[in-house]
Amino acid sequence: MKKHYAVIGDPVNHSRSPELYAPLFEKAGIDADFLRLRVTKEELPGVRGIASENGLSGFAVTMPHKRAIIPYLDALDESAERAGSVNIVTVENEGKRLVGHNTDGEGLVNALIESGTVVCGKNAVILGNGGAAAGARAAIERHGGSVRIITREHMRCGAVLPIEAVMQNAERDEGLLSNADVLINATPLGMAGGEDFRRLDFIEYLKPSCTVFDMVYRPDGGDTSLLAASKAAGLTAIGGERLLYHQGLLAFRLWTGIDAGGVMK
Repeated sequence: MKKHYAVIGDPVNHSRSPELYAPLFEKAGIDADFLRLRVTKEELPGVRGIASENGLSGFAVTMPHKRAIIPYLDALDESAERAGSVNIVTVENEGKRLVGHNTDGEGLVNALIESGTVVCGKNAVILGNGGAAAGARAAIERHGGSVRIITREHMRCGAVLPIEAVMQNAERDEGLLSNADVLINATPLGMAGGEDFRRLDFIEYLKPSCTVFDMVYRPDGGDTSLLAASKAAGLTAIGGERLLYHQGLLAFRLWTGIDAGGVMK
């Protein structure tokens, strides 16, 4: 019997998840497809019905629903509880039970390790305070790293500042950027068709050994402006497609009980 999986979010057409999971299902001998389902914030309370109507055996959750979906789930596993964010949902008991998980954090750490970046004892600075940032923070701290958050919604003198200005203030006041071993973009900035960084001169504050991780990825596989500028500066730069890959291996095991690493060999 054919199984159905999906990614839900808004927007969702940019998602490359089907490209990741389709070959995994094929190599594992599982008859399954993977859908992109646009779900608006107004439709999110009906996520159980959406899963049922599409016969989903599991689904991924992307922006902006990683935190907002939690009240509509039946349970969270330890990873999601710790992060306060969900990016993977397993559908149990013939669709009667939805359980939230977070593979973003471990996927990010695994991608950092893949690049040769050490996490334990290192300083990470995360741009953004949404669900993606929460998962990253929880995993890095669990692996012995320290985390500071720079949020776009930082207020100064009653005004909302652009994130570039907030970063400049954070460097001037606390030296956050020049002391960072890892800089992570967990905002939507740089997403295809969306808003990008207004300027990238903050890269000049980073030390040569700093790793830049952009959780955003482009549908065409090209570099975001942040990745391109980081590489031009000689920094280790990791794109969101490596996060997609590593968190996807963990999600595949949650959905199927099969070790995707063995499938990929």
